[in-house]
Amino acid sequence: MVITSLEDLDGMTDVMGLLDEGQRLQSRLGELGGVLRQVASQLDKGSPPSPGMAASVIEVSKAFEGWHERAQRILGGTPVEPVLPRVLEALEAHRKALEEAALRQKAMNVLEQVSSLVYRGADEFLPLSTIQFDALGMIRKFKDMIGLNDVILSLAGGNHPYNLLLKLVLDKEMSNDEWMSVYQKVGQEIGQDLAVAAARGRVYLPEH
Repeated sequence: MVITSLEDLDGMTDVMGLLDEGQRLQSRLGELGGVLRQVASQLDKGSPPSPGMAASVIEVSKAFEGWHERAQRILGGTPVEPVLPRVLEALEAHRKALEEAALRQKAMNVLEQVSSLVYRGADEFLPLSTIQFDALGMIRKFKDMIGLNDVILSLAGGNHPYNLLLKLVLDKEMSNDEWMSVYQKVGQEIGQDLAVAAARGRVYLPEH
């Protein structure tokens, strides 16, 4: 899972914390089911439940109410039926949406960097202009896309040829072997002319 900002990280941490707490509550409610059956049996026999049993019921009920209120805030106030499995489903869907948004944004950041590359010494360098046109097209496409696809996952995971091009342009700390591997892959995937230009420092990212 990839998070792109402190705000995203905080949001994901809150959701994961609530999911974990909800799972523990679910386990406690399962245990409480046995307690409630005992209470019902005692009431049938005319015996009041023990103070400990009553306290357990009250404690878990209060814990669920507080958890449900926090879940509602995380979900933006969207009404969710106060049934634990329903709330867990809503939180899991929200966690998935946050994760997808973070991955999409990371992919978009790569595309925006590619579209910002500059060729040193000429107004236009066709191999670079070609991939920049492609990157801008993907930015427009991904902005309104619902869900993820293989290209977004590849960009977000650092495995796309455009990631390799940026690595060749920006990463000055690669070992000789790593540099040669990246250089060869850029040449194979994007084109030798662009790989040579990047390797010679003719392609750069402003402010880097």
